[in-house]
This record gives sequence, C-alpha cells and structure tokens, in this order.
Amino acid sequence: MLVNRREVLGTLTAAAVVASSPVVAQDLRDMVNFVSAFPPGSGADFLVRLWSQKLTPTIPGPIVVLNKPGAMGFVAAEYTARSKLDGNTIFVHAGTSIAGNMHVFKNPPFDVTKDLTVAATLSRHSYMLVVGKNSPHHNLEELTQALRAKDGAASYGTSNTSSFLIAELYKQKANLEVVNVNYRTSADWINDLNSGALDFAVVDSIAGIGAAKQGTWRILAIGSGTRMASTPDIPTFNESGFPGIDVVSWWGALVPTTTPRPLVEKIHGWFGEALKSPETAELLKATGNDVYMTSLEESSGLLKSTAEQWKKFVEIAKIEKI
Repeated sequence: MLVNRREVLGTLTAAAVVASSPVVAQDLRDMVNFVSAFPPGSGADFLVRLWSQKLTPTIPGPIVVLNKPGAMGFVAAEYTARSKLDGNTIFVHAGTSIAGNMHVFKNPPFDVTKDLTVAATLSRHSYMLVVGKNSPHHNLEELTQALRAKDGAASYGTSNTSSFLIAELYKQKANLEVVNVNYRTSADWINDLNSGALDFAVVDSIAGIGAAKQGTWRILAIGSGTRMASTPDIPTFNESGFPGIDVVSWWGALVPTTTPRPLVEKIHGWFGEALKSPETAELLKATGNDVYMTSLEESSGLLKSTAEQWKKFVEIAKIEKI
C-alpha cells in the first residue's frame, strides 16, 4: 500500500480542526488529550496527529491535541506529569529526546525518569543531516571538506536533543570547528539553511523526508548505525566515512508514573491494536519511522535506561550542558 504524505497530512489537518472545535453534549471526563511538544503543523506534530487519527475509532470520546512547545520538550512533559491520574492525558513524544534531556540540561526542571512512564512504545527513527536546496554539496565528504575550509566560521542548526548529539558526534569524528545555533523548531531555520546562513542542520526524519520530497532540503546522511527499513536509500554516517555514530530515537505514549496500572494497560492496548495494522506501518514508513512494539514490562524501564545511555553519549560527544 502506497501512502502519499501530502494526502495524509491533509487528512490530519482536517482531523485537527475537528479535534480543536468545541465539543457539544460530551462528558469532558471522557475527553483524551494527546500532548504535543511541538507547534501545530510542524514535522513532529504531524506524527502526534497521525496517532490521534489512528486511535479515534478506538478511544471513547474525542481526542484533542494540546500543543505545549518549549524547553526542548520539558514544557509538555511537565504538563503531563502534573496532570490528573485518569489516563486522559497522554504525552506522545520521542522518549529518547526527553530522557536525554536529563543529561543535557544542567538543572532539569524535574526528573522525567521518575515522574513519567511509558505506557506504549510506538516507533523508531533516526535523525538526518540536511543541507539547503541551493547547497553545492551532494554528499557528506563534500560538506566536510567545505566545513574544514571555513576554519571555524561554519554553523549548523538544531532544535532538539538528539539532533544536537548527532551533530556533535559528527563534529568530533570529522575534527570540525562548527558553531551550533539552537532553534525553537526546525521550521524556524528553513530560511537560514536555504540562504546559506547555516551550512547544515540535523532534523528528525519526519521533517527531513517531507522537505526533501518538496525539494526544500537535501539529505546527506542518517544517524542510525545501519540503514533504517523505512529509509533504505539514505546512507549512514558510518558508510560515509564517520563510523561509530548510532543514534536511534523511539517514540512512545507517556503518562504520569503513578497512573493506576489498569489505565496504563488500557492505553497500552489502544496503541498496540493500532500498531498491528498494515496501514499504520505504511503511514509510519512515510515519515521515516519503523514500527516499535514492546511489552508493558519492557517499556516500563525504558526512560531510565535511555537516560543512562544518554549520559554516556554526552560524555563521548563532550557536550557542554545547557
């Protein structure tokens, strides 16, 4: 089954309009909030709305997407952690990024590994190094040579923790002096990348694939150790001469840690049924995501183990805490 991303996005946009409309004659206790850490219409917000669409036939009552961008996901995470323990507030997010933040920030506002738990894992993807549509560079070797020639005057854009990590690992392995410019969202630096103000950027697969198909950016490499099943034509950093870079993010449905177990099991079942659908797999593939299903027991300790993994990443990449 072939899925056109533009058609899917149009469907989700329509669904978002319905979801954000006032609910008439509806018991508000049955309303389920999907919390998004991204602005409406951004690349990753697309994935949150994809899940709201897929679970609409399953979840009783309406699903409303609440956009809570800011602080690299901490605003949305804290909103979820402080929500009622009724199973009606679900943070649909890249668990890797929010767990990694525990070792990227000097003073995290709260401990996501203690205050949130994973009710269901959803998908896996990696991040892509991209250049602007007018860039003369068509592979990573060409870009690397050009960055070295700038002798410290080059810059790159990121808008999340995982992108920052991959870029720093690339800098280290290529022995580059490149300045990071952190943006609120990937949409904020499109003009800077295409104008040449930025030499490259590292983005999530959703934004990367969508922009590449539209001719806005050019993808040079992906940060997974081996090629992803959903993006088999995109070379890895390893293949491009920079071995040892293997950063794969997972998405999950997160809820407050003290949410009653029966409610967590119910949420796990909702997403599990959706993941079994071939249509869901195709929709995820269109965004550069591979299906990622785990048991509730496996997912329960995932935030903690991911945070521990990121502690090592930060040390290896010598990332200065924010």
